[in-house]
Amino acid sequence: MPLTLCPECNNRVSDSAQACPYCGHVLRDKVVFIKPEKSGWLAALLSLFIPGAGHLYKGHVISAILWFLLVGSGYVILFLPGLISHGLCILLAGIARTK
Repeated sequence: MPLTLCPECNNRVSDSAQACPYCGHVLRDKVVFIKPEKSGWLAALLSLFIPGAGHLYKGHVISAILWFLLVGSGYVILFLPGLISHGLCILLAGIARTK
């Protein structure tokens, strides 16, 4: 196990240590990865062309399948219910949070 010098107290410390055991100086900060938020506009645009695609883009697979089936059946039954559900799908895809 290689050793390095602590920049604070100059004692030998393991290079895998998070902090110096002698003086407590933090040698390495924890790295936190944050997922970037996916674009609401892009999700809405995807849902405009393919109902449920915006939900799929944001990681909501079950919602994407359900929206695709709901909007598709709405268009098959009557045009107006399909149009209303499609607009709702676009709106909700735009404001949904990324999983």
